[in-house]
Amino acid sequence: MKRLEGKVAIVTGAGQGLGASIVKQFVREGAIVVGTARRDANVQKVMDALREEGDYEMMAMHQDVTLRSDWEHVVEETVKKYGKVDILVNNAAQVTDTDILHCTEEEVINVFKTNTLSIILGIQTVVPEFEKLNKGVVVNVNSLAGIISGDADGGSAPYSASKGAGRSLTKHAAYYLAPKNIRVNSIHPGPIMTPMLQKSLEDSPEIAARVKQYNPLAPHISGPDDVANGVLFLANDESACVTGAELVVDCGHLMM
Repeated sequence: MKRLEGKVAIVTGAGQGLGASIVKQFVREGAIVVGTARRDANVQKVMDALREEGDYEMMAMHQDVTLRSDWEHVVEETVKKYGKVDILVNNAAQVTDTDILHCTEEEVINVFKTNTLSIILGIQTVVPEFEKLNKGVVVNVNSLAGIISGDADGGSAPYSASKGAGRSLTKHAAYYLAPKNIRVNSIHPGPIMTPMLQKSLEDSPEIAARVKQYNPLAPHISGPDDVANGVLFLANDESACVTGAELVVDCGHLMM
């Protein structure tokens, strides 16, 4: 039996990168996936490509994760079509490249809305559906930036602060929702390999050498599927006794 057989999952930020990998891993493990993003056409492209390899049940939806009304619409349509929600993956994120002396109020507020407020709105909206099932799972895609700074947060004060808040929110929610048999965990990736990052490393041997020094475990930078595998573990019943946990996927950066 597949690990998510019969489960219905909502995955935000599903149009590219890690979000697309999560959708792929989930449907291959038997889940029905509702993938959302502001650019829902990108989510549809991901799902169209997946349908070429299998008869997966998926639905792409537009969502601004900072709006309660959009959360209510996504949950309502999911339940209307599939009858329930078993899993929520809060993956949508926003980042800036401004440090503590240069970030603006607007940047801080916008990043917090996407990275932190969205977690609250998602949990508030989905938990009533979990309660109907007497169980549920939330996975918050956080970041190494929520634990340490330096290379891990890319010099972004708003991003670092918002991910630190997401880390604390995960533990708060895990504690208060445990009596309802709802598990809440977070995954903390380091850098994730993208074509743009790959080219940057190829063009800058000194940066590539630094990456190998601070991320000593090969391949030194995780791929999207590496992180998605961690999300899959936290989402399925293999982690039935895990809540309030932080799963770090960083090729060893945090231990240095």
